[in-house]
Amino acid sequence: MSKNDKVVIGDREDLEAKKIDEEHALNTKKRIVFSPENVWDSHVMRVFTMEEDGQTFEHGHEWPHWIYVISGKGSVTIEGEKHNLSKDSYLFVPGEVEHFFKNESEESFEWICIVPPEGDTFKK
Repeated sequence: MSKNDKVVIGDREDLEAKKIDEEHALNTKKRIVFSPENVWDSHVMRVFTMEEDGQTFEHGHEWPHWIYVISGKGSVTIEGEKHNLSKDSYLFVPGEVEHFFKNESEESFEWICIVPPEGDTFKK
């Protein structure tokens, strides 16, 4: 059985929550669910938890994002246009598009973000 043929079951609370450095985001942690090191060679699935007053900073890069909101209320500003997000919102951000995320409430804002491996640049 290869690493991609095994069954993987877990709980996101058991995954290490790495604080995103303040150069990239405020009050934000990242958990890696799947990656080339764990059964998904072509992409990285991360769960971001953004606390009150959390935000990323405006940025763009060559890879796309696939996003699915799992809890809380937040926003994404894409090329200057703000879009509200809440549980079950989803979006696709193509590569080279300027964007940033912001928590819009006092509770945690959490979302799944899928990128190719080169897109997992937020470091501890």
